[in-house]
Amino acid sequence: MTGNPPRQHRDFCAAAYRAHAVGLRGFVTTIILDPYLAEDVVHETFLDLWRHPGQWDPARADLLSWLRTIAHRRAIDRIRSIEAARHRDFRVGIRDYDSGAHADDRDALFIRAQLSAALAGLTDKQREAVLLRYLGERTVPEIAQQLGISTGTAGTRVRDGVLALRHALAPRTPTP
Repeated sequence: MTGNPPRQHRDFCAAAYRAHAVGLRGFVTTIILDPYLAEDVVHETFLDLWRHPGQWDPARADLLSWLRTIAHRRAIDRIRSIEAARHRDFRVGIRDYDSGAHADDRDALFIRAQLSAALAGLTDKQREAVLLRYLGERTVPEIAQQLGISTGTAGTRVRDGVLALRHALAPRTPTP
């Protein structure tokens, strides 16, 4: 829709926003988990309604169902976009690492063996949290949700695991 929409359309969109924005934000937050990204998705959903009011057919679905469908699609698109960027950054990081003058393969094998031994020294809960955080690239709230624990507990497990790894991998100074 170009130009100024008719007053009836503006009033309809304003009423729809007042009636459904809060609930839609809560719905999207359960999908995305990040409240700021969820707010963006809700905003984009209402922009769709504003710009393309003819896409909603009241004979096929009530307004809230239509808004939830649009918001769900946008949330999934946002998640996929973030994941693609994360994987792209990871691949670029690997390429940059591999192209430089770094430790040779023997050093890499030695470090890998040290890391495996250090990970084996963690508790099962710490190891699971650390692996989810750094290899699974999950946030602490995502770890908490996946493991069915509080965010604080998940954060503590990651922190304690990393501290234990740091201690296990710290260079040892020989004692005279």
